[in-house]
Amino acid sequence: MDRFIRKGIVEIIADHMPLLRIPIRQKAKFEGWLKFELANYLEEKGMKNVEVESKAFFRRDRTDITFFNDGEPYSIELKTPNTNWKLKGVSESCRPITKNLESIVADAKKLNSNNGIVAFVLFPVPVGDSRWELYLDRISKETGIDVTKDRNCEVVKVGVNDSCACNIVVCTFMSKRFRN
Repeated sequence: MDRFIRKGIVEIIADHMPLLRIPIRQKAKFEGWLKFELANYLEEKGMKNVEVESKAFFRRDRTDITFFNDGEPYSIELKTPNTNWKLKGVSESCRPITKNLESIVADAKKLNSNNGIVAFVLFPVPVGDSRWELYLDRISKETGIDVTKDRNCEVVKVGVNDSCACNIVVCTFMSKRFRN
């Protein structure tokens, strides 16, 4: 299911490249917009009972998106972490990447379910830069979930303006049951 979610996010990004120039240039997070686009994608693909910001099944806390597929409940936690790397045509202001990574790990633990999906869109990443792969190692180490570039991520090139481009990294992975 995480691959299906990743495919949807990549399609949404591809369909909205001109719009995404704005948040990329400002390093402004776009989670709220993406959440509704992804919920709409899920409904269009036949998922049932798609809800945004609803309580997870039989739990007290809310997750970004919940839905059913073939009678199975799923919950998605979505993040759009920005990097603090310098890129031509992109604002230099943003929060330290460490805080963004901590929130991804916290989401995996919050889901605490084999039917939980963590999805994040890391941006902006310089074209050809692989530093972001180190963050996957950290997420894996802190969650005990094997998250790899080849199995869990897709890189999408996006124009920042007419003369500059960057990458957006879309990653998804299934959570797990954690012992609390």
